[in-house]
This record gives sequence, structure tokens and C-alpha cells, in this order.
Amino acid sequence: MPFLLMVFLTVACLPKWDPQAPPGWVDSIFWSALLTWLGVALTALEAFLAAWRVRRAVERDPGRRDRATARYERGRFGRQLLLIGVYALSLYGFSWGWAVAQLWSWDGRGAAPILGVKMLTLAPFFLSLLLSWVFAYDADRSLFLAAYRQLDGDPLARAILDSGPAAPVRAAAKEFGGRWSYVAFQARQKLALVFLPVLLLVAQQEISLQIDEKIQNEWAWQLSAVAIVGVLAVMLSLPWMVRLALGLKPLPPGPTRDRLMAAARRLRFRCSDVLLWDTRGSMANAMVIGVLPWPRYVVFTDRFLEEFNGDEVEAVFGHEVGHVKHQHMPYYLGFMMLSMAVMLYACLYASSLWPGLGGGSLGALLDGIPLNDAWIPAGAVLLLAYMFLVFGFLSRRCERQADVYGCRAVSCGRGDCVGHENGAGLAPRAVGLCPTGIRTFIYALEKVASVNGMSRDRPGFLQSWQHGSIARRVAFLYGLLKDPSAERRFQQRVALVKWGMIVVLGAALAVLIGVCPTPTDGTDPAPKEPSVEAPDQVPNAGIKLDLDSSRS
Repeated sequence: MPFLLMVFLTVACLPKWDPQAPPGWVDSIFWSALLTWLGVALTALEAFLAAWRVRRAVERDPGRRDRATARYERGRFGRQLLLIGVYALSLYGFSWGWAVAQLWSWDGRGAAPILGVKMLTLAPFFLSLLLSWVFAYDADRSLFLAAYRQLDGDPLARAILDSGPAAPVRAAAKEFGGRWSYVAFQARQKLALVFLPVLLLVAQQEISLQIDEKIQNEWAWQLSAVAIVGVLAVMLSLPWMVRLALGLKPLPPGPTRDRLMAAARRLRFRCSDVLLWDTRGSMANAMVIGVLPWPRYVVFTDRFLEEFNGDEVEAVFGHEVGHVKHQHMPYYLGFMMLSMAVMLYACLYASSLWPGLGGGSLGALLDGIPLNDAWIPAGAVLLLAYMFLVFGFLSRRCERQADVYGCRAVSCGRGDCVGHENGAGLAPRAVGLCPTGIRTFIYALEKVASVNGMSRDRPGFLQSWQHGSIARRVAFLYGLLKDPSAERRFQQRVALVKWGMIVVLGAALAVLIGVCPTPTDGTDPAPKEPSVEAPDQVPNAGIKLDLDSSRS
């Protein structure tokens, strides 16, 4: 879901709305605003009713908590899709972006936008998201307290807690916190990783709108160089920004930290620190952040460290180290850059065949495409399909590579191994597999599904498109347990897939650059000399007007 949300918000930020041509069915600023904010009100009402139904059910009968939780969690994903759908309808059906461009401009016609126009365009979606958390507080709090109300009915539990009948509920209510602290927590957890790239894109778009088009053309290369340097700076400083946004803290001193630091030395893995992510017990997960050794962090959630034993924590730590050892993050970055370049030049080639798409030049294409032809929504659908199918296929192979490294990280390398005593005797630099290491990582994977409430067999496409299902990953590792020599063949196949994709994308980019029109600065190509033998072929004014209108 975070990836889908990031792509959607990126698409929402890209258009430069044509002041003269609303993209949807509404061409009135008043009706556009009214229908857009009515959509916000309806999504808020749906969130309120969903939370009210949950609260009423568990307050009447705390024993229905598990069933109410399952139903509410299934509906939560649907509500997120509803928010995206309603906002997309506002943008492309009710012309909300066009209406904001008309209102928030110096000339009142959208030709001279005021700083902040992109943030105002996104405002209805973020307000809908905020209101959904405001009302979700009632449901989540009721579900949290229902467990303690069940304790109230157990005399032994009340005696152990040394309190009166309502004391567990009072203590739990205080622990859960207030509504606005809940909303702030949700915003930090759900938007931190998504909002950072979107915020950078919004800033770039806002700056671009404030700079005169003539200046942009004259300083095109300089501005591009500054943008590239800015992106690289952000990529390098991303671990610090994520740490600040998520409120990550260093893992406290103790046996777990000591064991992970020893594992890092044994695996020759360099990182800045191991951090703890406080999710209020809502998620058991781990991740690695950072391309360079410094800054680079390995992050574990609070629930993960509570539920997993030392061997399993070290195995999952090895999985995250595996992503770094196999250079997955730099590879993903290169793959995405090549893919974006291929898509851009493919659009340029298409615009040379159909000038209405963008004028047949790279400058005109990047300068903005009229939305009357629904070019951007169609492009977003194609981008999502490419990401889910192609990048998803690649990502699942890389995840299995990291799984194998996670097994190696807790292996001793002996094929006849029957167990490890407190992690003793593990192979340095993860050189080898053993049955105990493979089984340890399998147990960790199974527990990830169990603790997070995921289906190990059918978690749903949006939950498994990057990693694959737990059942498939476990089946693959059991195959290695039966035949350890299969690992070499697997690594060879993955290398062939990874570098084959790079070669195919590079060849496609070279071909597209060769067939695309040579003028890339938005200027007209040199006019042809009129032919004496064929005077009827002399260019007329109508062709000149068509070329001009395609760039307007």
C-alpha cells in the first residue's frame, strides 16, 4: 500500500493544468470545489460509521473482539482504496487541480500560479486521510480495551493484577493515549516513508512553476545539474531523514544488541547503528536504510524484538545484511533510472508520431502535456503495471537471495550440523549453509506471518508482489535443505535475470535515442527549402500553425 500511495501522489503532482481546458466533466470553479469537498465529507462519514460499528459491537460483547478486529482490518484496506479513488475522481472528473490553478494565481486565470498551488491541490486527499485517522481512533481504542474487559471477567486475572474490577481497563486507556497523539502517531508511521519523496517532487514542481519558461530554457542544463545533485544529496541523507521522521532510537544495550554487533563484525558488515522503531506493538518487521556504509541503519520494530528469539533475530538481521551484500539498493536505483529513461524516450517517440501528445520534442514533452487526452492517467496505469509485473518479478528474486544470505548468517557450514549452542561456531562472512541455519530462518519466516496476522499461502497480491508469499519462500528454502547444491544454480539464474534486464533496457534506450527526433530543446527544426520540381509541396501556413499549437 505505501508504494501504491507514493505512485498515486506522484501522478497527482505531475500535471501542469491547462488554464483553458478543464480535464474533467466540470468547468466551473464553484462546482469543482463543492463536489471535491463533498467527496471528502463522504469518505469521512464512511470512516466514522465503520469505527462506530466496531465500537458498538465490542462494547456490547468484548468476546466478539477477534471477529470485529478481522472485519475492521479487511475494511481498512478498502477504505484506503476509496480515498484514492475519490481523490482521483476529484482531479480528473471534477477538475479540482484546474480549479486550484485558476483560483491560486496572480492573474486569476491560472497562467501565473502562486507558491503553494501543488500543496493546495493535494489538500483534499490529506484532509481525508487525517479525518480517517481521527475516527479510526475510536475503533482501535475500543478493540484495545476489549481485551482488558475480558480480563475483568476473570477473577484470577484481577487477583494477579492486584486491582479492582475496572483497574485493568483504566490502566489500558491511559496506556493507549489520546486522540491527537494517536493521529500524530499514524501520520508518522504511515506517511514518513511515502511523504519524503512526494515532498521533494512537490518542491521541485513549485520551484519550476515560479521560474519563467524562458529562463528554464536558457538554463536547462544548469537546472538539470542542480536537480541531479539535489537528488543525490537526498539519497545520501535519506537515512537521517527517515530516522527523524519515524522517531527511531538506538537499540538499548543488552544481549540482543551485543549479539547483533558481534554478527555485524563476523559478517564484515558496516552500519552506523541498529535502531528501534516504536510501533506500539502494531508491526513485527525489520529493514535496512542507506546505500553507503555511513549513514546506514538496520531497524527492528518493538514487536519484532518482543516476539522473536535471539537466533531468529540474528537470522533476520542476516537477511537485511544480504540486501547490502548483494548490492540490491544500488541495483534497484540503476534499474529504475534506466526504466524511467526508456519510458521517457518511448513517450517522445510516440509524441513524434502523434504530435498532439507533446509536440515531438523532449523539451515540449517535459514542459507539460495537456490532460484533455487523459495522457497522464493512462501513463500512470502503464507505470503501475510495469512496476508490479517487471519490478515485482525482479524484487521477488532479490528477496530470495537475501533469504539465502539470512540462512548463511546463522549457519556453521557443516552439512551434518545438528544444532548451534548460543550461536557458537557460526561461519565467518557467511561462507556456507547448514541445516540448522536454514531451519532457523524458516522458523523466523513462519513467525513473521503468524505475528503480523498474514496468510502464509494467500496474503493478497498487494502484500506479496515485492516479497512473494511466505509459503513459496519457505518451500524454496526446504528445497535447499534437501539439496544444498541448488543454491549455486539459483544464484546463477538470478544473476542472469538481473543483468539481462539491464542489457535489455540499455539496448532499448539506445534504439529509442536513435529513432527519436533530434531537436530536443523544443525549437522548430530547420525549414525545408521549397522544391522547384514540386511546388505543391511547399509548406503552407496551416502546418506552421499546427506545430505552434502543439507546443502551446
